[in-house]
Amino acid sequence: MIQLKTIFDFADEMEILHRLQRTGYVMTGVTNPQTVGTHTFGVALWSMLLVERMENKEEISMEKVLKMAVLHEAAEARISDIPRPGREIIGDKTVSDSERKIAKDILKDFPEEWINTWNEFEDAETLEARVVKAADKLEMMHKILCYEKHGRGRFDKFWDWEKNFPDNGIPEAREIFFEMKNRHFKKG
Repeated sequence: MIQLKTIFDFADEMEILHRLQRTGYVMTGVTNPQTVGTHTFGVALWSMLLVERMENKEEISMEKVLKMAVLHEAAEARISDIPRPGREIIGDKTVSDSERKIAKDILKDFPEEWINTWNEFEDAETLEARVVKAADKLEMMHKILCYEKHGRGRFDKFWDWEKNFPDNGIPEAREIFFEMKNRHFKKG
């Protein structure tokens, strides 16, 4: 059984995610941008929506998908949200290795399944992980659509970077990304 102190320590540490603004939006000039905590909720939502659209949804553990979605940004409570320009300078491997070390420490007092689920997301080899990886970008691009809809900026560099549209071999994700692009370009 997990001790109450452990639960509160973890919840207290994760609370920063509700205040930590997504750095890419800050750099783009969005005032009062989405937080990492709000993004995490959105990833859980988009994960559920994507799974519901999938023809093979019975092959997917929704419990694992949601656990991954909730935990996927846990390391950012300590390392912060590092946007693409920072990752290009620091290097994806350095960021990934640092996040793995942090996640292992943050989750050390929880069942081993938690860190295994976090690592599974990072490795993106299982169907559940590929769903959450796609949902991570689906949420981001949907947020950008919303920002544009509400006149909060132009985000052409996000639309122009093809790595923002990883379907991870999931046709339903590809279909949703295609629709997002259509909605963006109809406005443009």
